[in-house]
Amino acid sequence: MTTLQSKTQSCLKACSVALLAGSLFACGGSNNNAAPDPVVPDPEPTPETIDLSFMIQTHTGARLSDVTVTLDEQSAQSDVSGRVEFSPESQTSYRVRAEADGFVPQVLRVSGEQDGIMPIRMVPVKQTLPVDDIEAARTLSAVDLGARVTFPANAFVTPDGETDSGEATVQITPWDITSDELNAMPANGQATDAGGESVELISAGMITVDVHNAEGDYLQIAPNTTAEIQMDLPVASINNEPLSIGSTIPMWHFDEDQGLWIEDDSIIGTVVASATSPVGLAVYAEVSHFSTWNWDFKFENGGSINVECRLSDSTAIPCGISAGVTLDDGSVFIRNGYLPEGGSTIINMPNSATIDWYATSDTGLIGEKTTDMSADVIIELENPSSENVVRCELPDGTGVGCEVTLTDGTETLTQSVPAEGATIVTGWDSLDENSELTWPAEPPFPISVGGQQVIAEGTATSGITGNVDVALAITPIDEVEVQCLGESGVSIPCTVDITATLSDGTVFTDTDILIQDSLAVAVPAEATLLQWTAESNGAFSQNGQFVTMAGSMETSLVSSVAVVLDETVVQGPAAQSIEISCINGPDTSATSCDIDAFLEGNRTGYVELGEFEAVALGDSVTLEFPEGMADENEWVQVRVTGDDGSTAYTFSQYGSLTDGEMIELELQCSDAVGGVSCPQ
Repeated sequence: MTTLQSKTQSCLKACSVALLAGSLFACGGSNNNAAPDPVVPDPEPTPETIDLSFMIQTHTGARLSDVTVTLDEQSAQSDVSGRVEFSPESQTSYRVRAEADGFVPQVLRVSGEQDGIMPIRMVPVKQTLPVDDIEAARTLSAVDLGARVTFPANAFVTPDGETDSGEATVQITPWDITSDELNAMPANGQATDAGGESVELISAGMITVDVHNAEGDYLQIAPNTTAEIQMDLPVASINNEPLSIGSTIPMWHFDEDQGLWIEDDSIIGTVVASATSPVGLAVYAEVSHFSTWNWDFKFENGGSINVECRLSDSTAIPCGISAGVTLDDGSVFIRNGYLPEGGSTIINMPNSATIDWYATSDTGLIGEKTTDMSADVIIELENPSSENVVRCELPDGTGVGCEVTLTDGTETLTQSVPAEGATIVTGWDSLDENSELTWPAEPPFPISVGGQQVIAEGTATSGITGNVDVALAITPIDEVEVQCLGESGVSIPCTVDITATLSDGTVFTDTDILIQDSLAVAVPAEATLLQWTAESNGAFSQNGQFVTMAGSMETSLVSSVAVVLDETVVQGPAAQSIEISCINGPDTSATSCDIDAFLEGNRTGYVELGEFEAVALGDSVTLEFPEGMADENEWVQVRVTGDDGSTAYTFSQYGSLTDGEMIELELQCSDAVGGVSCPQ
């Protein structure tokens, strides 16, 4: 993805240089031996400068103050409106970096031809996990998008190349590729492929992993070592191309120095099964270093659209622009950039899409519009309808990052707000000076307060302007809803062990917790890191074999956990299907029979497995068993009824059946079988 295209020339400040002329005065008469006048070199021309303006926002559009923005070698802080300005020497392009506590840094390159205000969007860090022994092998899981990171023992080195151990902090941020989080995609999606060509990207998954030791050093993966990264794929196709298990996706990492995505053709991303994804798919890769990694396809389309910002009187003005493009299959990409006065044509767009436009001027005017690709777009900018500085705080007054869902009873808007607060503006037509706004808020994930993990919630009300301080009430987390899932996403009865590291360094354990479907498990609220180890209760049918299943993960203390049982141990063969037929007994004269099969067990209850009518004697039918059947406490009952009124049945433990086994039932007329009398 590139910034919006501009054909306007640079707006340069004219800098004049005054040359001062001096006179030489001689005392007395002439001096034929006088030294010649010194040669004064021409002064160096003063470099031309340009004005560059940026609007720093969250991915949802809240304006961020006190963000450190660096343009090449110059640094400045964003003001309360999120704005920051520079006047650098004129050049072709600039590298811009924005950083703030609690946010993934944003880096991008901007053109020296910019003459409007450029939006810079940032996404909050989603998961922070403290570990006491970074040298240990482990799998760390985020609560969002099924994201997890797996690394072997002794996997990390310090900046000087020494293997690190002891305490460390791991930050994991999976990006939701179907949401406005893509507004903050580093570099606005600008990339260089393996052949050195500039390309634009459409993402199938993106994850940021940062690891720091107790001294604050940034840790990297040791040479000749790899880590596994995985996250759920929320859609089944990207750019209208279907994905399935085994599909491959090019991998790209973000290079902060260049401000570009770089393709790494030595690493191939793959699509794998996921028990937690809504479409049953996840993206996976093994990587040799940590940064932000992207499973991406090149986006190459022939569509284009003309876009322009105007005032209400139709006066054309430059503006910063964000465009969220949703394709017909639900996949999403973004465009962020600036439009010159008179607008511009955005190229490499799809022929069919829904686009959510958001624009702002350098004077703070805003405009929003949703369109398709069928016509030119004119976005009208107006003064905001509301403008509030919003902050969430704990009972002791400490600020905390949160999500607020602003509403006036008609419109709603959800915004991410950092601990320092942010300015939130709307353009709602429903507002006037008497409108009351409601601000329910909560941190997106549990937070630590006084050494305890808590859930925080609160609500505030306000007018259309002024400061809004949302007071959050806290509730310690002292239990976790736990369930085990098979790789298909089906709930599996299991036994769970818990090891929790508390904030004071002590360790809490609880073992042999039996979970049938889900269970609320008591956990100390002081826990900072929890290790979950689970095994299935009994064996299950999988790919023609009985297997036991196991899984493990490490998380922060959250309100619910799903442990995926993705490790299997083969126990023996299992029946996937059997053959059933019926024959006449000594006293019967049937020509056909009806066959009914049922499953009875502790987990399943009593359910029908199959029904077959008018099966000729001597012919067989195939009864297929569903996946997930266990060899213990599950029984298969087969009943046959001849067309002469005769009957027979069998009742077998599932674990006793052999795959493909033939079961032949002999029809009877005995009163012992249901009191049935056959015709004579």
